[in-house]
Amino acid sequence: MVMDMTTNWNIPGDNSLAVGLRGVSRYVDIDSPVTILTESGQSGANAFALGAAVLDSDATRLVPFYAGFDALETVKRALDAGDVGSVYGGFGSFRVARGTSGEELKLSALLPILALALDLLPEPVISVFANRASLFAADDAWFVTLRLANETIITLEAMASCDPAAGRELLIEITGSDRVLRAEPFRQSVVVESLGAAPVAQTWWEDPYERYLQLLATRASQPATNDIDRIRNVWQAMLESADSGQRIELS
Repeated sequence: MVMDMTTNWNIPGDNSLAVGLRGVSRYVDIDSPVTILTESGQSGANAFALGAAVLDSDATRLVPFYAGFDALETVKRALDAGDVGSVYGGFGSFRVARGTSGEELKLSALLPILALALDLLPEPVISVFANRASLFAADDAWFVTLRLANETIITLEAMASCDPAAGRELLIEITGSDRVLRAEPFRQSVVVESLGAAPVAQTWWEDPYERYLQLLATRASQPATNDIDRIRNVWQAMLESADSGQRIELS
C-alpha cells in the first residue's frame, strides 16, 4: 500500500486514479485525515470510494470523481438552491472510445454517470430499467431509466461510440419548471486556425484530480447526502434488469 505521509490524504493503491490523486494531494489542504479507496477489496475506516471500490470495499461515503468539474458544481449549487424549480427529469450521457470492452465500459462510463446522476438528484430510486446493447461490439452500450420517489425520471446512457482520436464525451442535463441546466465539462477547448489548415480544437480543463480533492475537502466536513448503499442497490438492480429484461422495483 502506498501512502502520502506528508498530508492528511490517505490514498492507497497503484492504479492510475490513486496515483493521480496522490500526485496533487500536497496542493490541497484538509484539516482531518481522509481515506480514498479506489480498488476492489480495499478497506479503511469512514473511507470515501472511487472506481471499483464503489462496488466492492468497506467504504461508507461517495463523492463522484467528475463532480469536481466547475460546470457540474454549478449545476449542483443551482439544484440545491432550488433555482431550477420543480425537477421533472434528468439526462446523463457518457461516451468513450469505440473498442472499449464491455467490462471497462461499465466501470469507466456507466458507473460514473450513475454516480453523478444520484449525486445531483438525491431522492430515493424506486424503479430501475436497464438495457445492455451491442452497437459496434458486444455489450458496448447501456441505456438506463430510473424513477425517483418524487416521480422524477432519470435517463442515462453509456456507450463505447466515440472516435478514439476525438476523446470522451460527458453530458448532464436537468429539466425543471423554471430552468434547464446543461453541462458538458469535457467540451472546453481552444480552437486553433492556422493559415491553409483545418481548425484544430485543443481541449483543456481544470486538473480533475486537484479539483476532486478540493471538492472532497469541502464535502468531508458536511453531512453525507449520497449514501453509497443507494448506488450499490441501484447498480445491482441495473444488472438484474439488463439480464431479465424486466423493470426492477426497489423498496
